[in-house]
Amino acid sequence: MTNQTPPRPAYRVPDSTVLAEAVDKALADTETAHNQLGRVMAAVTAAAVRDALTRNTPGAPFDASAVELVESTDGALFPSGRYWTMAGGERTLTETLGATDAGNVIHDMSEWTAYLDDATRDVWWDLCNELDDRDGRPAYALDLLRAAAQLEPPRPTPAPGPTRMVEVMVSANEVDRYPALVDPDDQHDGYVRPWFDLDTVRRIAADTQAAAEEYGHGSIDTVHVLDGTVDGTGHAVVLLVTWMDLGTDCHEQAAEIVQPNADGRYAVGGHDWCWFVLDDDLKPLIPFRPTGR
Repeated sequence: MTNQTPPRPAYRVPDSTVLAEAVDKALADTETAHNQLGRVMAAVTAAAVRDALTRNTPGAPFDASAVELVESTDGALFPSGRYWTMAGGERTLTETLGATDAGNVIHDMSEWTAYLDDATRDVWWDLCNELDDRDGRPAYALDLLRAAAQLEPPRPTPAPGPTRMVEVMVSANEVDRYPALVDPDDQHDGYVRPWFDLDTVRRIAADTQAAAEEYGHGSIDTVHVLDGTVDGTGHAVVLLVTWMDLGTDCHEQAAEIVQPNADGRYAVGGHDWCWFVLDDDLKPLIPFRPTGR
């Protein structure tokens, strides 16, 4: 058989510029779709926990701040039934609902958490804290407050003007409460960046160090106030230690010197600690919207 030069191309494709633009757009659209899917399923998971604990009673009070999700062999997450209260207490759905109802809830939740997988990892990873492995599988605590806020519409950009700090009471765990000043416009997912005076920072230091002694240094960042005198002038250095980073690639950032602002206040933890404002009844205000705004 003789090979002959074909008389015409077998098919035509767009030029390389068109192909490259199409590839870039398709990948960007896919990433956007995955991120939106992750946000939706995180919010749906938070809703499922709420519905379970309220037995589908709209507006009923319930107490849950995080739920355990375990990573399966295919990378998808599934609920174990363990969750934590706002005060940090650990419970299971079986204890709260009974074995039958808990089994049904876990089965139903698994339909939604299955979408929290490698494709949506960029979203749910930032909403979780790593836990000890469960039965040899990676486990995470999904922050339900942040998950529930994933579908909140973006807040409008405030008009330019001087910053107005508000005096509030804040907490990061609904147990320890501290007075602080916050900028209502400086929020991330409803969490504020409080500024504390030095006396309050000393209280935070004492509380975090006591908690680390009780629960282990790997479970909590600690604050330390170091006092010293230089050339006859007293100085205080506020140090934040993230013990979990010491055994990781982030060990060089495990210790941070917290600098005061012009008013001598310290933003201990910033947004990373998920500080939230408390109302007059000491209930969380997430997001924080001061009266008159």
